[in-house]
Formats: sequence, C-alpha cells, structure tokens
Amino acid sequence: MADVGVVLSANSVRRILAAATLQPHRQKMWLTSHDEDFRLRRDEILHVYYDTPPNEHVLCVDEKTQMQALERVSPDLPMTLGQPVRREWEYRRHGTLALHGAFDVRTGKVFGFVCEEHNEYTFLDLLNLIAELYPEGRGYIVMDNLSAHDTDEIDAWFEAHPRWTRHFTPRHASWLNQIECWYSLLQKQVLDRGSFTSKADLKDKILNYMLWYNDHAMPFEWTYRPKSWKQKPAFTSGEQN
Repeated sequence: MADVGVVLSANSVRRILAAATLQPHRQKMWLTSHDEDFRLRRDEILHVYYDTPPNEHVLCVDEKTQMQALERVSPDLPMTLGQPVRREWEYRRHGTLALHGAFDVRTGKVFGFVCEEHNEYTFLDLLNLIAELYPEGRGYIVMDNLSAHDTDEIDAWFEAHPRWTRHFTPRHASWLNQIECWYSLLQKQVLDRGSFTSKADLKDKILNYMLWYNDHAMPFEWTYRPKSWKQKPAFTSGEQN
C-alpha cells in the first residue's frame, strides 16, 4: 500500500481482513439468466409445482452427463483426530456415462437409466419409460432447453401422448428443475468420493444409490416464491403448450 502512503506489514493486513471478515482469496460465482421470457417461464414452472391438482403427475427430467469412472490408484487414508481423509492424486480413467433421470415431485422418488449416449433418442427412451410407469392420469414434465429436448421426434411424442405437457425452464435457470437438487445429492454422496473400477462399477453404484434413496425418499420442501410473483394460475390442467 506504499502507493497511497501507508505502510503495513503482512501480519497487519491479515489482522485487518480477519477483523472485517473479508476473504479476498475466495470468490463465488453465479450465472444470470438473460432469457427474455424468464419471468413467464419461471412462473409457469412454479404454477406447475404449486397449482397442479393432487391427482396429476409432476415429473422433473434431465441428463447428468460426463460422469467419470475414476479409479484411485491407492485407497484413501481414513480421517483421524485433527486430520481429514487423505486421497492419492493419481487415478485411472475408465470412461464416462450419462444418467437419464426423472424425479417425481409428489413422492420424492427418482428413476431412470444409465448409458453411454445422451441424445434425442435416449431422451425418447426416458419419455417412453415415464409413459410406461405412469399409464394413467395427466402429467407435467419439467425440463431444460437442451436441443435434444425439442426436436421433431420429441414434438411427435408429445402429440402422440396428449395427457403429458412439457414445461421448459428459462435459459440458464436449471435450478428451477427439482431433479438438479437430487443430482447434487448424487454428486456429493456417490461421485465426489467414489472410486470406480469400471463403467459397470460406476453404473452399479449409481443404480444402487437410487434404490437406497427411494427407500427413504421424501418430497423436497420447495418454497421459492419471488416477491413479484402473483399466485394466479398460468395454465389449467387441460391446457397444452
């Protein structure tokens, strides 16, 4: 700080920053949605969550891609008093997989399948799985704006299944899709600390976690209501996009 005529030692700077609870070495990032229809699409999703009749289905879908089957060369060293778990940096790569998942907002349960591809055809497989598991009743499917979610084949599927309506989240607002909350749990509890000897091992551990989770599943307590939001239904149960 000599350029402003103040001389401080490094220890003095540390004390000042600590007293002011300032952490210049850290940063947090966010992503702003510049979707021109942000409020319209946001409110549409919220009305799906809050206003859909109890006898109708609400599902959130998405793909979790680039899940790496990384095998640690050496096993982790367990934590001890004053010492966290220690992990060897070196690992072996065994490839990547994609999880095509659907989250039932009513029950909190999740289902889907794991494969190597992720495109409009695998998304069609997920939609067909949904139709098979929910053979009756109207339903609403929340999804993001991935190009594979909005093709001629996908349009044709929804035309052939008129009891299902799709609702797109705004661009750069995937946090409105509740399956992203579940994917965060999967990341923390399975993927971040996992060591996988093969893609088959990764797949097994993901599916086993899904089974375990569903045995304890509870719906997320979704409470997001923007101050500007008016609780006026944006659609009726019979309306189609």
